[in-house]
Amino acid sequence: MSDLRLPRDILIDILSRLPAKSLGRLKSVSKYWLFLISSADLIKLHHNRALFDTNTIHSRVFIMSTHSMHSVNYASPSCYEGVDDSDDAKAIISLKDPLQKESVGEKELGSCYGLIFFVCFDDCILLWNPTTQKTRLIPDPLTPFSDGTRFYGLGYDFSIDDYKMVRGFRSASSNFLSSQVFNLKTGSWRTVQLTQININKPDEIGSISNGALHWIVRHKSHNGGFNKQETILSFDIKDEFFLEIILPTDNERNEHSGFWSLGDIKGCLYAVYGGDGVDMDVWVMKEYGVESSWSKVIKLEWCRLYCDYGTTPVCFTHEDEVVLDLDSWDLVKYNLKEDTIKRLKKCSTDWHFWVVYTESLVSPNG
Repeated sequence: MSDLRLPRDILIDILSRLPAKSLGRLKSVSKYWLFLISSADLIKLHHNRALFDTNTIHSRVFIMSTHSMHSVNYASPSCYEGVDDSDDAKAIISLKDPLQKESVGEKELGSCYGLIFFVCFDDCILLWNPTTQKTRLIPDPLTPFSDGTRFYGLGYDFSIDDYKMVRGFRSASSNFLSSQVFNLKTGSWRTVQLTQININKPDEIGSISNGALHWIVRHKSHNGGFNKQETILSFDIKDEFFLEIILPTDNERNEHSGFWSLGDIKGCLYAVYGGDGVDMDVWVMKEYGVESSWSKVIKLEWCRLYCDYGTTPVCFTHEDEVVLDLDSWDLVKYNLKEDTIKRLKKCSTDWHFWVVYTESLVSPNG
């Protein structure tokens, strides 16, 4: 039988096109397949294919509530109300809680491609691959921050094929920003930048787009209050420096409205504007770093969304479809062209948090 074996590089290329869950099952075929699927070459190629795949075969939504964790394949019809679960048993799956395994409690969560991270109450960080169930606990840096505002993000540096955990800090007594970076492969924290930017209270969790992490922040005014106009703080994952990006100003404003969500759609940074009683606008920066390239691509009427507190785009499934979170309670898929709404099956009877992740075999241990 060994004479009939395909060349290794061809077999790796074929296997790298399969979903991660399928590869997990194929490990039991033989010792050779176990060795091949566990190899760094296949894991890297599979990871890179998943990142640049334009369809939704590798993407899922992780939903966390008080007593449960679920993974939802939002591209499957079986995850929507009115469709039989038996059509796709893997459309919604229950996950084991990695926080219980490590005996830590989370206060925030985020994601980057194949990994999810939890910021815990003792300031340690738990990395988790929900596909393989592998975890890694990153300890608090030996040089802790003093009192001030902390913010976090996870990014992937393509130039060195490594994930980087970023922890930023703004001092309560000055305008200086400092940042610490943890490389998964080296396994150590290091301080990388001290810069002066007049901001306050960034979003605690950053969003990845165009090789950088992004947080919405508000500038402090001269009298110590806040200017209403928000801006974006970005951190370049490869070169490790902070920059500011100006948000568009052409929005209907009231005291309860503003920019409050960032993300990535087909390689472009997007920003969501809305609020209580205000229609939701989605702006896309069509040329990264060029402020004049902001373009409003979606406008959703407040009265059409049937929510009390607000809505946030979860992900864009196709050109004319977007999955929305309503009040941190329901998820729906909205077809912009047909003006129709499909409700996802509810995973729990509680409020929830969510992140989008990519099914991958990548290890949190680097």
